[in-house]
Amino acid sequence: MQIDLYSQTLLWGFGLAFIFGAIANKTNFCTMGAVSDWINMGDLGRMRAWALSIAIATLGVGLLEYAGIIDMSLTTSTDTSNPPYRVANFVWLRHLVGGLFFGVGMTISSGCGNKSLVRLGEGNLKSLVVLVVMSLAASLMLFTSFDYWLFLQWMTPLGIDFSDYGIQSQDISSVISGIAGSEATPTSGLLAALVIGLGILIWVLRERDFRANPELITAGLVIGALVVIAWYITAGSGGQALLEELDFMDERPYAAGAQSFSFIAPTAHAAQYIFQGFSLTFLSFGVATLLGVIVGSFLYTLIFRRVRIEWFVTRNDFLLHIAGAILMGIGGVLGMGCTIGQGISGVSTLALGSIVTIVAIIAGSAMTMKYQYYLMMHEDD
Repeated sequence: MQIDLYSQTLLWGFGLAFIFGAIANKTNFCTMGAVSDWINMGDLGRMRAWALSIAIATLGVGLLEYAGIIDMSLTTSTDTSNPPYRVANFVWLRHLVGGLFFGVGMTISSGCGNKSLVRLGEGNLKSLVVLVVMSLAASLMLFTSFDYWLFLQWMTPLGIDFSDYGIQSQDISSVISGIAGSEATPTSGLLAALVIGLGILIWVLRERDFRANPELITAGLVIGALVVIAWYITAGSGGQALLEELDFMDERPYAAGAQSFSFIAPTAHAAQYIFQGFSLTFLSFGVATLLGVIVGSFLYTLIFRRVRIEWFVTRNDFLLHIAGAILMGIGGVLGMGCTIGQGISGVSTLALGSIVTIVAIIAGSAMTMKYQYYLMMHEDD
């Protein structure tokens, strides 16, 4: 039986995410954990693993785009059903505020969207509550006018529309070329990817302890490669052919454009898939990856007997996780991604918005951890 192109894309998304979930479970790959190790213990091991995945994704995307194998101009679309990473209008404030919200939220709810999916696969029921609340908050942002009335109506006018200056994309290569009075070329794009990707790689590998840790190296290499493969599936020849076919479909699937891993907006897509009576319209690539991460983590947990049933310890614990989930849902949509969606997938496109978002996420998480430590040290005062 021949499988149609869209179904093939969904299966690829599920399969890649299955590997992602198993690897993240095995290696404890977690951005919040990486920030915590750094802030609380001065340990940069997991931070280097995360940075390694960014380096691999950036280099991979740069090389494939230069070779004409993927078309990253597809990410300049203003269609909000997909992350418009390279759109010319750089609304820096939404990335900054969204990232801060997300960073605070993931810290008080014990992990980002990806970590919640992995923990759910381990049997953690707290993560199920976080994911449900986060999906509802993200749905509020995506499928109502809440995001516009509360945020975008005043943030958007403060943005920088590069198209006013003849620059059609906010990626670093295009912006630098435009400032210099020239047009971005495949060569300039590759050069930017090499400088940034190799720079990160040098920082990662300069630490001897990290080089001696095969688990962390494996996590960074595999997850970075999975992000690149996902870009190839959705922005390569198959993804381009799918976009041409969509115009002839009776019911156009939602969020069917060029994308890689991202775990906030897809939770809203999953909620709509359920609320709309399992409508295939909302069975997106992102939903397939959500399921893949959960199943991959679950099977790894089952095989190695690492089931961790967990529930809220106190009422305050419950309320903090709910608040964190709401902040992640709102912040993830506002900032157009999470620690994976912007921190790896987005940064691999070298979009300025992605860089602002992930820096803000780290800052928000670090400040929250510092405040938590302060409260712990003064709880008897």
